[in-house]
Amino acid sequence: MQIQKLLDIYGIQPNPDLDQFFLIDDQILDTIVQSAQLKHTDVVLEIGAGVGNLTYKLSQYAGRVITFEIDKRFRPILDKLPNNVEVRYSSAMSYFQLRGKYFKTKEYNKVIANVPYSLLEPLLHNLTFLIYDKVILTIPLKSLNMIYHNPIFASFFRLRTITKVSKTKFYPVPKTNSVVIDLIKIEDSITTGNLGLFLRQYIYQHEKQLVKNALMFGLIKWFKLVDNIPINRNQARDIIKKTSINKGLLERRPDNPKIYELVQNRFKLYTSLKSTL
Repeated sequence: MQIQKLLDIYGIQPNPDLDQFFLIDDQILDTIVQSAQLKHTDVVLEIGAGVGNLTYKLSQYAGRVITFEIDKRFRPILDKLPNNVEVRYSSAMSYFQLRGKYFKTKEYNKVIANVPYSLLEPLLHNLTFLIYDKVILTIPLKSLNMIYHNPIFASFFRLRTITKVSKTKFYPVPKTNSVVIDLIKIEDSITTGNLGLFLRQYIYQHEKQLVKNALMFGLIKWFKLVDNIPINRNQARDIIKKTSINKGLLERRPDNPKIYELVQNRFKLYTSLKSTL
């Protein structure tokens, strides 16, 4: 059934203020599902079920689908979904803050969503704290550059573009074209021996600390994990001092994007740092 006709039957007028633009192209929906490489052992988290057309397709391949929909007007439609779908009529962002940021036990291993565009940036921030197997997102085309060049997101993700989506493939038609992406977690910095990347991630994941303190504790953790060398705080401070990072940046929280570039560049010479201990 056409999405517009379905909405008319239930008397639902999409609300653009809630980013209610529904993907109506079956071929693109199938591409999203295929890209997720779903198995019956997978538990999928979806954000913004809407009319449930993507949700239904996910349910045919995944063992379980947890989907969030804040607009209860869609309940009569979503109640018809298969039994392996659990619809939660609440904010997905609240769920992420509770389950993701502090590494609490999670219920899913894949995130698949036509993301309400106003939630994209908060979602990406939360994903930096999460462990997952796969994330497939439909995002505004103009957001690609934002993710590529954002110093925080670039510390955690790389992108693979799956397919571009014309705005005419949505109902109602939004103002912007979209793109489906595979959001790939950057290789583990401990395994690859990338100290600069490790510290960039560490200072962001400890964003309430001053940069100097996050770097200090990050270095202590790095040498313990990588080399099994116990260094103390003074030794860590000496290493930081040798990088000549501006004191003004060290004495504040990591809210200046410049600090991420500096940390990457100044801590590249891991071997020489090690030799100074």
